[in-house]
Amino acid sequence: MVAAICYAWLLENRVRKDRKAKGDDRNECVMVPVMNVKRETMWKQRQAAWLFYHVGLDANSLLFANEVDLEGLMMAGKLSMIVIGQDVLRINGEVGSQCTILTDNYCEDAYDLLQTPVLKKLLLAAILLDTQNLNSPSQHSMARDAEAVQLLLVGSTPNYRNTLFDQLIQDQRDNAFLEALRQNYGKPPNKSGHESEEHAAHKNSERKAPSIHHREAIIQNTDNKYDAKTNKVSPKSEKPSSQGPSAPPAKANPDASRGKNKFFLAKWFGFGPK
Repeated sequence: MVAAICYAWLLENRVRKDRKAKGDDRNECVMVPVMNVKRETMWKQRQAAWLFYHVGLDANSLLFANEVDLEGLMMAGKLSMIVIGQDVLRINGEVGSQCTILTDNYCEDAYDLLQTPVLKKLLLAAILLDTQNLNSPSQHSMARDAEAVQLLLVGSTPNYRNTLFDQLIQDQRDNAFLEALRQNYGKPPNKSGHESEEHAAHKNSERKAPSIHHREAIIQNTDNKYDAKTNKVSPKSEKPSSQGPSAPPAKANPDASRGKNKFFLAKWFGFGPK
């Protein structure tokens, strides 16, 4: 999910920069990340939901699979789509995180884009989760992951990496986060189960019992997360990818995306019609 969000943001800004350099001020398309799960499924994706909450990302600005008619738009020729982990940002056993590849891709040509606080924190958190804080038991080398982490840590306090990782793997059950889940993702799929979780959390807080933290499974199924875009503009540069994207993320369909207009991401991503 993080790779799809960051890829769409970086690619949109790079394409817009290229257009501006050529004197082309038209805004014929936007790159939009689409999560390949239903919105309410985020109740089960607690680490991702907590990360979005922790960095201050507005979850209501994201599109989920049940909120946009991708098939209909593709049949009408109004968009093209690429799949993170399949079409672009393939790990191939060389790194532990797709966000490492993304950081490498933009660290030279668009280093200023990587300094955006929310984007920087999302990339760093994703790499730490995917590599278990650079301690993954897998056989691939951690060298590139470690280099990307060091790049993203520039300007941070000495122990920030470990502090952030500890926050990410905690079992978040505080009332403020649970309320944010309800507001951003609706009712949980298994309502009774989650109600009992909330009740247990509330009961524990009344008893002033210490919280019990455990390590959740790291989300690694980002190969199912979509980036889609209108096919009016072909993105120019995805530097290290041998299969550079032939067409990125999606133009939001105002009729199929919970009432959002086609530039509903403009406020968060910083783009849209001028």
